[in-house]
Amino acid sequence: MRIGLITLGCDKNTVDNEYLAGLLEDRGCEIVSEQDIDAETPLDAVVVTTCGFIGDAKRQSVERLVELADRKRERGNPRRLYVAGCLAQRYSSDLMKEIPEIDGIVGVGQFERMAELILGGSAAEKNAVEQEPRVDIYRFLRRRRFEPLPYAFLKIADGCNHACTFCSIPRMKGKLRSVPPEILLEEARALLREGVRELNIVAQDISVYGADRWKDYRLPELLRDLCALDGDFWVRCLYCYPGGVTDALLKTMAGQPKIVPYLDIPLQHLDPEVLHRMKRPFREVDTAALAGRLRAAIPGLTLRTTMIVGFPGETPQAFERLLEGIRTIRFERLGVFMYSQEEDTPAGSAPRQVGQTTKQKRWNAVMQEQFFISEECNQARVGTRTRVLVESFDEERRLYVGRSAAEAPEVDGKVFLESEQPLPPGTFVEAEIIAAEPYDVQARVASSGR
Repeated sequence: MRIGLITLGCDKNTVDNEYLAGLLEDRGCEIVSEQDIDAETPLDAVVVTTCGFIGDAKRQSVERLVELADRKRERGNPRRLYVAGCLAQRYSSDLMKEIPEIDGIVGVGQFERMAELILGGSAAEKNAVEQEPRVDIYRFLRRRRFEPLPYAFLKIADGCNHACTFCSIPRMKGKLRSVPPEILLEEARALLREGVRELNIVAQDISVYGADRWKDYRLPELLRDLCALDGDFWVRCLYCYPGGVTDALLKTMAGQPKIVPYLDIPLQHLDPEVLHRMKRPFREVDTAALAGRLRAAIPGLTLRTTMIVGFPGETPQAFERLLEGIRTIRFERLGVFMYSQEEDTPAGSAPRQVGQTTKQKRWNAVMQEQFFISEECNQARVGTRTRVLVESFDEERRLYVGRSAAEAPEVDGKVFLESEQPLPPGTFVEAEIIAAEPYDVQARVASSGR
């Protein structure tokens, strides 16, 4: 069977679809990746792994499903249409009713059930979504990667025990479930054998890894075990909530050369009252003091965060406190989202909803503030040397493209490289930064690694 796999949403969905691809390929299927799927590609089945986090993501998922359903009905290609992921977990009955062309649907974490539906043909039970979401990984699953990129995401846990008032993830994914370290280490070894040179550690909150399973094995212990694996590679920590930044974690990050000096701490706001309304965990943390502590402990640290503007009850004064905090702390990397009013969340029915025009203005103001901060940070890098992981070649600019420790994949800028010698993807090089743009920098290769 020729099966197309489409991934929508976050990097955790990417990992899940790679698990599914490995299962199907091991059972004799031919996998067609998303970039190779078009109206003329004959497919026995297509699986869409959906996102249900915010309104825009839900709309994107539904639009893609409707497009494929139309194609199936009018052309018979794909022959069958399957749905998985967060939107399927949350709205399975609605999707089956509104899009009757769907041949089977499962929720989150049901890789083997999806494989059974596809390989079993027309199943009597189309809606196989389990009422209670399951995100347990209980054995090693081979990942069939869609692109030979030199980086990969390593999902160390899924689900969430926090109760943020704007978020529906606990409803869609259930409670935190950490992946046993022996499985993660086997998965990491497999990725490294395939040429991966950067492992990006992800979960809803990596700082609580192991809290649901073990007393004495947590994130610092996992990081040390990963760094002990053979090979020249980077480890990058993403989505670490502020209260989980322990002395043990800082000591591990500073003491392990393979861990890049980069930390993503999703804060969402800097005003105490807004954080209280959000019910953010660790909202009492002094963020400016935390940033100073992190930068003192880890030389050359790049800090990334995300903010939400227009949360219900966000007054002009609260928004100004957010802006002032951004100016004071000066995050090297910052993403900002307009609040999305989600059903079945406390914030969705809260009073004092902020209008769309106001949200857009506040989004613009944060983006403008961060634009100048990012530009100044990049300008300060000119003349310095840095290690760069080569990813590709830009035909238009006639430059190689890579990232340093200061750029996470898919969300940050790039390093554009001048080199007299060919640079294969997955190569580490030493380079001198010679020019800076607000989000990207340009560098000249000084020496190449392996």
